[in-house]
Amino acid sequence: MFLFIESLGDDDRQRLTRLYEKYSGRMFSAARKILGDDPEAEDAVQNAFISVSKKLGKLNELDEDATCGYMFTVVKNEAYMILRKRREIPADEEIAEISDCCDIQIETELRDEYEYAVKLIMDMDDTYRGPLYLCVVMGYTPREASSILKRSEATVRVQVSRAKQMIAEKLKEAGYES
Repeated sequence: MFLFIESLGDDDRQRLTRLYEKYSGRMFSAARKILGDDPEAEDAVQNAFISVSKKLGKLNELDEDATCGYMFTVVKNEAYMILRKRREIPADEEIAEISDCCDIQIETELRDEYEYAVKLIMDMDDTYRGPLYLCVVMGYTPREASSILKRSEATVRVQVSRAKQMIAEKLKEAGYES
């Protein structure tokens, strides 16, 4: 990785360093949660930063939410790739196994339920949407989310719990089984 970084220009190297300092710890936590292994989590983070370095020109650091989301998406994908390699199941076979188990109607119903849940989250008051997004989608701990949102950790936990309950109730009212 070090040789690769040396091939970057000074500006890109500084941007990558800023991103590393800002996100690497949380990215490591997310990867470790998926892999359950520190050395593999470190590999996932390293691979993620190599991928990120190739897209630095398209990354807008001023949009912190998008940057954070992108960073976590990349590291989670890297972690799942490592998991697949560990299990020695090629990605194509894994997808085929999933597709064989589900028929089109079930897949369509799941997509409809997912899209409705996303709409519910988007329509939700920010009081609940922010903590839910940070903890469930982005993988932050309630402590990290409370720091970002400037709320107590207990408040964030309660808001995430209530947001989940609201979504479950509305899904049930709309006829989706959960």
